Amino acid sequence: MTTSPDRFHHVRLHRCRSTNDYIRENFTRLQEDLPLMVSAGTQSSGRGREGHSWFSAPGLGLYVTFAFRLVDARRLSLLSIVSGVAAVDMLNGWTGMEFALKWPNDVLGGGKKVAGILCENMVVGEAVTCLVGIGINLNQRPADFPAELQAAAASLRTLTGREWPVGEGRERLAAEMTAWLWRLAGDPQAVIDRARALNRPFVGKEISFHHQGKTCLGVCRGLAADGGLQLETAGGELQVFYSGEIKP
Repeated sequence: MTTSPDRFHHVRLHRCRSTNDYIRENFTRLQEDLPLMVSAGTQSSGRGREGHSWFSAPGLGLYVTFAFRLVDARRLSLLSIVSGVAAVDMLNGWTGMEFALKWPNDVLGGGKKVAGILCENMVVGEAVTCLVGIGINLNQRPADFPAELQAAAASLRTLTGREWPVGEGRERLAAEMTAWLWRLAGDPQAVIDRARALNRPFVGKEISFHHQGKTCLGVCRGLAADGGLQLETAGGELQVFYSGEIKP
C-alpha cells in the first residue's frame, strides 16, 4: 500500500446506503485519510457480488469497507481472493471454528453463508484505489433474516449459540486485512496457497457455475497458479474462470 498499512483511519457511521458507496460519494474529502476503514451500524442498500444485495440488520452484523492503494497494481487480480482469505482467517482465529472459502470470496460456516465481500476499484488520474466491502453476520437469529435467506444464511450466533462483539470483530478484521495485504505485496504465492487450502471442501466435487449469464456444470479442480477457478467440464476440458459464481 502506498500509505501506511499499520493502521486504517476509521470513519464510523450510524447508517448509510452502503459503505462502498459512501466512500465513492465522499472520496474527494476522504482520500487524504487513506488507508481508510468506514463502518456502519446498518446499510439501507448494502451490495454484494453479481448484483446481489446484502441484508444489513441494524446492530447485528459487521459492515465495513476498506479503502487503500496497492504498492504493485499487478496484484489487483488477487484482491478478491486475498480479502476472502483475510476474512476467513479472522473468523477462524476469533471463534476457534473452521470456515471455508467459496471462490473467490464468500465465507461459509456449516455450509451456510456467513460473510460476503464486494471488491471494486476507483481510478482517479493514474491512481487506483481499492474498495473492499465486507459484511459478516454476527448476532442474527434465524428469524432476523428475510424468509428467502433463512435456508442459506448463518451468523456466528446461530453457529455458536453466543453473542459476538461488533467492535472487537472490526478491529480483528482490520488487523487481518493489514497482515494479508503485506503478504500480497511481498509473497503473492502465500495468498494462493492459503486460498487453495480454504477452498479445499469444493475440490473434486461437481458444482454449478454461473458465468456471464450462463450456468454450466463441472468438477471443481481448485485454484490455478494465478488464482483463477479451474473447472473440468463434462467433456474433460479444463477451463479457468476469473469471474463468476459457484451456485448452491
